[in-house]
Amino acid sequence: MKLFLILTIAAAGLLVAPAPSAGQASGDADVVALLRMRTDSGVVGQFTFTTNESHQLVFDLPADDPRLELLQPLMLPKTKDTKIAVTLVNLPRAESDQLLYLVYWLGYSVEGDEVQSLSPIQWDSIFRAAGRQAQLKLSFTGEPLGVSVTSEAVRPVGQALALILSGLAVDLPDDSVSAGATWAGNVAIPVRKPDGTRSLTLLRVTYRLRELIVEPDGLYARIEFDGAPVPVEGFNADGRYFGEAMFDVTAGRFDDVVALASIEVEWPPNPEGLPPSHSLTEWRGSVTRARTR
Repeated sequence: MKLFLILTIAAAGLLVAPAPSAGQASGDADVVALLRMRTDSGVVGQFTFTTNESHQLVFDLPADDPRLELLQPLMLPKTKDTKIAVTLVNLPRAESDQLLYLVYWLGYSVEGDEVQSLSPIQWDSIFRAAGRQAQLKLSFTGEPLGVSVTSEAVRPVGQALALILSGLAVDLPDDSVSAGATWAGNVAIPVRKPDGTRSLTLLRVTYRLRELIVEPDGLYARIEFDGAPVPVEGFNADGRYFGEAMFDVTAGRFDDVVALASIEVEWPPNPEGLPPSHSLTEWRGSVTRARTR
C-alpha cells in the first residue's frame, strides 16, 4: 500500500549559455542560465533538513481581566526542533513531465515543548522494520507532485518532511535568467492558532538571481529571496520571510537553502469563546547537502 502526501522541494538547473572564467562570479546580464532539475538517473546526494520553531500566543485582554490567569497555560512559548536525514536518488522518469526520486530515510528526530516522539534510535528500528524507502515526484521547475510512503509507521516522517519543505520551496523561473533577474513564488509557514493547533500561513516570495559563480567543478547560482504573508480575509498577518539558496546548476540540484521567518497573526474571537489574540512565530529552516571529498 502506498500512502500519498503533498510535498514541496527546492530545485536546481542546467547551464544553457556561456559562463565567466573559473573562480569568477558573474553579474553580466548577457550570461544566461536555465534553472532546471537534473534529468539523468543517479544518486543526488545526502541531505539534512531541519527546522527550529518558536510559537507564542498572546490574548488581547486588559491586565486586570480575570480570564488572563485561566488562559496563561495557552500563552506559554512553545518550541519544536525537527531534523531529517535522507539520501535522494534520481530514478528513471516514468513520465516526460515529471521527475521521480527515491527517498532513503537515514535518520529522524523531533524535540520540543509538548512533543511526544520516539528517540532517533527507536525511529531507526522502525525504518529497519517498515522500510527506509519513499518516493518523491517533482516537476522540472521544482513543483511538488507528491511523495508516497510504503507504511503507516513512517507516515509521521513523510509529513514532517513535507512540512519542512513547504517553508523552503524555491520556485524556479519559467525561462532562462541572468544575474539580477527576479520572479515570484509561494511558501507556507506553520503558525499557532488560539486553540493550540497549528495552521499554515501562505507567504508570497520574490526571488532574485544574485550571481552565477563558476568553479572548477561547474556553475553555481546564488539566489536570494524575501517575502511577506499573503492577505487573507478574516485575520491579519504581518512579518517577513527571507533567505538564500545555492544551486549547483551543472549537476541540476540544490546544495543549500536557508530561510528565516518572523510572523505575527491577529486572530478574531473564535466559536469556542476565546477572546481576540495574536500569535508570534519565529521560524528557521535549512536544507544542506553533504559534501564529498
